[in-house]
Amino acid sequence: MEDNQELSELQEIARVATFSALEGYEPVPEAWRTNLTLGTFFENGFCIFELYVAGSRPKDAITISSARVNRETRAVEVLITNLAKRVFA
Repeated sequence: MEDNQELSELQEIARVATFSALEGYEPVPEAWRTNLTLGTFFENGFCIFELYVAGSRPKDAITISSARVNRETRAVEVLITNLAKRVFA
């Protein structure tokens, strides 16, 4: 079982980085907001946090972001999908 304190720290790193990355994209559609879900899993020294819209079946889920936090260095990478980039005039 993973350490809850470590998980909380990694989640906060991912939250801040994801929020910052999302600033460059159009808002999440209102219809998606009621089914937003945060998935968390560990893979090869990373903790990965995926923000997605749950569907009636797993294959119907719509991933919005994936934040990979290195458990050793705490470096984070965020990938945003299924949202349009904001256009600034």
